[in-house]
Amino acid sequence: MLGSKCCKCRFDDVRALQIDHVNGGGNKARKENPSWSVFYREILDGVHKYPVQLLCANCNFIKRHENKELHRKNV
Repeated sequence: MLGSKCCKCRFDDVRALQIDHVNGGGNKARKENPSWSVFYREILDGVHKYPVQLLCANCNFIKRHENKELHRKNV
């Protein structure tokens, strides 16, 4: 459904592919529905209310960094 490649760089090794919330909101979505199985089922059924895309781990981290979506606690 989301394709089998990163939508940015076309990387296709499934071990490093991640579902990304296009406009952020991943934390909010997890709080609303903490069950991963329900989360994936919503995506597969097309009823997940936030747009998602498939990114490789590198592209996902770069996107999070560029959008200042990283949540690190001060040590």
